[in-house]
Amino acid sequence: MRLSATSAAIFLASGLTGGAAFVPSSLNGPRSAATSLNVASAPPKVWSPSSWKDAVAKQMPIYDSQEDVDKAIAKLDKVAPLVFAGEVRSLHEKLARVSQGQGFVLMGGDCAESFKEFNVNHVRDTFQVMMQMALVMTFGSSMPVVKIGRMAGQFA
Repeated sequence: MRLSATSAAIFLASGLTGGAAFVPSSLNGPRSAATSLNVASAPPKVWSPSSWKDAVAKQMPIYDSQEDVDKAIAKLDKVAPLVFAGEVRSLHEKLARVSQGQGFVLMGGDCAESFKEFNVNHVRDTFQVMMQMALVMTFGSSMPVVKIGRMAGQFA
């Protein structure tokens, strides 16, 4: 949204500047340092590096060779993770703040691009658009924006 000088002046004069226009009424007033940002979730399950094997797979391809699948899994066991535990904890905390009205989530990206579209330039351009959108949202709301990219979902 692009504001003309007149529209911007009216907007500013109305007193709805920055994040004040977007703060939920439940957050007005003093907040205790002990305010909980707990997120409702399912009861914790016992996790282990192999616990994913207990999950129900609903859209699994049929492989010609279980031996090849086992080799691929063995190879993946030896590489670095795509997402680190600290990043997951940080995202969890940021999403908890968003759920309390202390920010916004911007989620974007292709979840089913073709193999032809999946290249460095496409990823870079998508990332750039998301950063520009987040900048506009941050400037307009004076609140943090949690950016979540979804790319190459068909490779999962």
